[in-house]
Amino acid sequence: MAFNGDGQKFVGDDGFVKRATFSTEILIPGALPVPAVYMITHIGTPTGFPPNTTGLDAAAGDILVLKAGDVVTLLANDSVVLLLLEDQCDVSSWTMEFSKEEIDVSTLCDHVKKYRSGKSDMSGTMNGIFTAGITDDVDGYLRQFIDIAKQDGDLTFDRYAQQESIMLGFFYVNIDTNLADEMFIACAFQIYGTGLGGELGSPQSFSANFRFANLSYTDANGDTATIEPTFYRIGDGTT
Repeated sequence: MAFNGDGQKFVGDDGFVKRATFSTEILIPGALPVPAVYMITHIGTPTGFPPNTTGLDAAAGDILVLKAGDVVTLLANDSVVLLLLEDQCDVSSWTMEFSKEEIDVSTLCDHVKKYRSGKSDMSGTMNGIFTAGITDDVDGYLRQFIDIAKQDGDLTFDRYAQQESIMLGFFYVNIDTNLADEMFIACAFQIYGTGLGGELGSPQSFSANFRFANLSYTDANGDTATIEPTFYRIGDGTT
C-alpha cells in the first residue's frame, strides 16, 4: 500500500526534536511490547522483522517505531534495544545542511576537468528557549561547554562537570496523524557551539551548532549496530 499522506504539503509547525537514550535490550524470542521505539541490533535467519516499504530487508541499526496494534515477533537470534525518547520542548527551530566532497579526478589526457562526489557531510543548527531543567540538564546542551551547579534550598550543591557527549536525536520533519504520516531524521550528533542571550521583554534564548557523529551499540552477544543518519517516513496502513 502507498503512504496515505502522499501528495500532502507539510509545514514546519509540525516539527520538534526528541533526545533518545538506549535502555532495555531484548534478546528473547516473542512479541515486542507496543507502543515503543526500538533499534535493531541483530537480525536472525529467518527473522521476525518485517521488510520495509520497498521490500528490502531490515538492517542492524534501523529504527523500528511500533504503534498500538502493530505486531512484531522476534525469532531466534533477533534482538533490539529499547529507545527512551525525551521531548526537547525548548527547541523552536532547527536546520540541517547536506553536502558531498568534490573530488578532482582529472588527468593530463582529459580535455575538461572531471570530478567525482565523495562522502556525505552533514551539519546543523538549532535554536530554542532556555528552559531550566532541560537546557541545563545533566545531559543538556550547556554541559558540553561549562560546568553546571545547582544549589538546593538546604545549601547543598548538585554539580555536573563539563562533559562532551554524543546524543542520539530524533529531528521531526512532520508528525500529523490526520495525514497518517510521520517523518523524522534519526541521527547521532555532537554539539560544537552554543550561545545564550536575552533581550528586554523577550524570552531567554539559546542556539547550538552541531555535526553528525558516530554512535554504536554493542549487545549482550557482542554484536555491534551503528546508527547511521537516516530519513524515516512512517505511514499508517503501509506494508
